[in-house]
Amino acid sequence: MRESAAAATRAAILDTAEVLFAEHGYPHVTIKRIADQAGVAPGTVYATFGAKPALVTALTARAAGDPGIGEVLAAVESATSGQEVVRLVVRQTCDLVRHHHRTMTVLADAAAVDQDIADLLRETEDLQRARFTEVAAQLEHLGALRPGVTPRDAVRILEYFVTPPSWHRMLHIGWDWESAHMFLREAVCAALLR
Repeated sequence: MRESAAAATRAAILDTAEVLFAEHGYPHVTIKRIADQAGVAPGTVYATFGAKPALVTALTARAAGDPGIGEVLAAVESATSGQEVVRLVVRQTCDLVRHHHRTMTVLADAAAVDQDIADLLRETEDLQRARFTEVAAQLEHLGALRPGVTPRDAVRILEYFVTPPSWHRMLHIGWDWESAHMFLREAVCAALLR
């Protein structure tokens, strides 16, 4: 009972911090405001997470631990065609960005004003690059890469087309999620595959 109450408090604090940081900007939100909105004392926020940077770290860890990521990487590993690999990766990144868009916005916003969070953003980008390296290796294994496209090129192409900034830019200029998904899937197939 006590553990579930602590988990609920932790989730409430994180959810509140995510919304407030995304709506008002990381520098403009205080621990007191987060605590008030979450219905806890400021001391509870500090005892649970520490200072504001730790909240961003926890939000980022929650997004990075999304179970869909591991499921898609496993599906990519057993995929039998380049088209299937691209379909899985573009769909998963669409779903991930859609589900965690506020956290991604907060991470980028906070990285601009906090060096530790800027380092965290770089670590997150490195992790994403490592995952794309796995995808590129599978595409190479399947013989699906276009002539002249190396696995390293494939990683760069994936980073260009399906990382959060690409999705956010498409939404910003007026694409809806599904139209962006379809366009990016076709564009990645055209750029990568035979």
